[in-house]
Amino acid sequence: MDHLEHSVRRDFFSGRAQKQGRVYQQQSGVQINTDSLFLANLTESADATQVSLPFTAVGVAEVTATELGVHHAATGVEGDLPPYVGRQIDADLRARIGRIPRTGEPILIVGDSTAGKTRAAFEALKECFSGHSVFAPYDGQDLVSSLPSVIEHKDSCVLWLDNIERYIGPQGLTPQVLGLLRRARIPTLSTMRAGQYRQFIPSVTPYTSASNDESDNLGRRILEQINVMVLPRLWTPEEIGRARKVDDARVQGAVAFSTHYGVAEYLAAGPRLYQEWVLAWGPGINPRGAALVAAAVDCVRAGITQSVTRDLLVSMHETYLARVGGAASRPETIEEAFEWATCLRFGVTSLLMPATEHPGRFKVFDYLADEFMRSNSSQPIPSNSWRSILEFAKEEKATYLVGLAAETNGETEIAEEAWRESANRGSGRALLHLGLLYINTDRENEAVEAWIKAAETGETSAYASLGIWHRANGDTVRAVELFRKGAEGGDIFAIRGLAESLETSDEAEQWWTKLVEMEDDVEDRYNLAVYYYRTERKDVARENYRRAAEEGMVAAMNNYGSMISDDDPEAGERWFRAAHEGGSQQATINLAMALADRGERVEAEGLLREAAKAGYYRANSILGALYIKQGKDDLAQTAWALGAENEDEWSIYNLALYFEGEGLDCKAEELYRRIADFNDDAAENLGFILAKQGHSDEAMQFLERVRGQITPKGYCALGCIFYRTCAREIAKTWFVAALEADHSHAGCWLGEMAFQEGLFDDAERYYRESFNGGHGHAADRMSYMMVELGKGREAAHWLRLSKGLPPLPAKRAQAARRRRGKKKR
Repeated sequence: MDHLEHSVRRDFFSGRAQKQGRVYQQQSGVQINTDSLFLANLTESADATQVSLPFTAVGVAEVTATELGVHHAATGVEGDLPPYVGRQIDADLRARIGRIPRTGEPILIVGDSTAGKTRAAFEALKECFSGHSVFAPYDGQDLVSSLPSVIEHKDSCVLWLDNIERYIGPQGLTPQVLGLLRRARIPTLSTMRAGQYRQFIPSVTPYTSASNDESDNLGRRILEQINVMVLPRLWTPEEIGRARKVDDARVQGAVAFSTHYGVAEYLAAGPRLYQEWVLAWGPGINPRGAALVAAAVDCVRAGITQSVTRDLLVSMHETYLARVGGAASRPETIEEAFEWATCLRFGVTSLLMPATEHPGRFKVFDYLADEFMRSNSSQPIPSNSWRSILEFAKEEKATYLVGLAAETNGETEIAEEAWRESANRGSGRALLHLGLLYINTDRENEAVEAWIKAAETGETSAYASLGIWHRANGDTVRAVELFRKGAEGGDIFAIRGLAESLETSDEAEQWWTKLVEMEDDVEDRYNLAVYYYRTERKDVARENYRRAAEEGMVAAMNNYGSMISDDDPEAGERWFRAAHEGGSQQATINLAMALADRGERVEAEGLLREAAKAGYYRANSILGALYIKQGKDDLAQTAWALGAENEDEWSIYNLALYFEGEGLDCKAEELYRRIADFNDDAAENLGFILAKQGHSDEAMQFLERVRGQITPKGYCALGCIFYRTCAREIAKTWFVAALEADHSHAGCWLGEMAFQEGLFDDAERYYRESFNGGHGHAADRMSYMMVELGKGREAAHWLRLSKGLPPLPAKRAQAARRRRGKKKR
């Protein structure tokens, strides 16, 4: 699914160059250098003029930085860039470039406007591809139409996609096209502003009541295939140190302001332009021009990524001008305002940049919009501006992104209207968003209807949303059917939903494996490892955890460490430490326990205290256990009490267990009750306490729930407790359960109960079963019963057995009986 709206009106040309020419992108425009250019075959539809430009790759040694989108410096000769100062991503960038012949991995550098990402990419291009040519397509259609030529020259051509969002679309860069570039091992260098990246990644969310995951769209799907490199706006101390050594006045001037701005940012004059705009609002300065810029900034905030018309800015700007007093601010004329906003500053750019591809249109300088959103994100866009922008987007057939921005800004009605407009033109992705909007406004039937329509348009991601909805409503069978439809169409979210729903079945393995093959994504490999672990295939699980860990996934580091720590404690500890440093709280616990096991209690306790202080209160339960081992009961109670105050389940359990051991059943009961509904161990212990107190009925409520985890010895203990509290029938059921589980001691109790009730045959049967199971005391009780019944011979027999003596031999017993008979006569 595509994140961008692509039915925007544009003017294009098709033609041929008589001699060798050059085509390249510069900022938002296109420049064509030829000796002679003939234009022909100009065709126009009602909405747009189509274009095809010839494939023209330029030698890397010949191309200049500004041709590929690098901003001019703030001062100096035009085209003369300051010396390049190495950035923190350079080594990793070159390492990834080195892997392209093997992996085809595309490169994407993300950073704020003028953070230096294009310059960093250009320097890597010059160093790593000096003998190649570089091709910078005009737009997505130009990229696709030139693919045959790009593939033909794949061993000597680099694809340059500065501001990659300009190329994404159904007729341009799609996940399939990106996959083709990867498989063909085409070197692809691209950049993207952080603001645009943030719009893509959280923008499309499939409905889910549990995790609220985002639904599919082209932009997101493309970006999720790329391991992004982030270039921060502010420079690191190491970068600043390198910059200080550069013998260039412009660089040295930029370093002086590096606390507030990135060096590349300053050199591109973005901050000074922003400052000039802020200061222009004063009476008699340029308040009308500042209002025009504010209107253009809000167009970007509202999702209009392309240039806008003069008429739109004029119609919108009065609202912003009114904020500073309107006519009382002595505004300049509209012509003067446009002249001020569009004139070049510092030999770099202007506040409003005229769109070369659309005469009469304008686009605000990127830095201004980014900086305003950073520092004024809470300032709402005026309601009448939303309406003007939406009407403009309708004319441009570009309502989809306006809907995204409106939803982000809480303008639900605008978002719904925008997406309805896109949906009426057949946009499946708009229908997906409408479905989510309906879900969030308690209109589930409308949501399902929207997703069904989206699926009918061929938007396979709709099956994932429908599947998630049905699964959340308990219809797993229907959910699997829908996930399967989406999965068969290649939708990643549907495949993931299907694999999750199939749980530990053999088919689930096939889909998790397919995801790994399709995406080569570390999270999918991690999920595959989890699957193998749950299906008791520990060796395969360990291998996949290892690979995910080596790719940098923190959770995999912890799990891999856990799986190898028994055989290789040192290696396990290293992975725990790496995961701990990566922010895994569970790894912190595991590392502390590993340290404690080898006697490093000081560091272990320090880690646990640090984790608890940071809000991971489970650390208190482990910390208390360490104190108990050292005989520091008071410290253990304090640690567990702190965890219990913050509702840590195992701190509550350990503190209750401690109180129970000290005979403080009332305190233990209170704590067990807090967690008994979801903690079976607490429920079992609470049941024992209640049984001892004589609360048989309530005790049984908890004990029956956890019967399956109670040991045979526990059954017998419960029988004893209920017997002593006169709940004899309940006691009997537990004794029977214990005896059936081969706990022979229970037979002795059952025999005693039967004897007391006069059920002598039952008593004898139970005593015999208990004795035969190895419980010698049953023989003593049997002897006692036989005495009471007047059966001396049997009593003697069982008495000998109770003392471990063998029974009398049969002949000896007969002789003894004869002697007794003679004596009586």
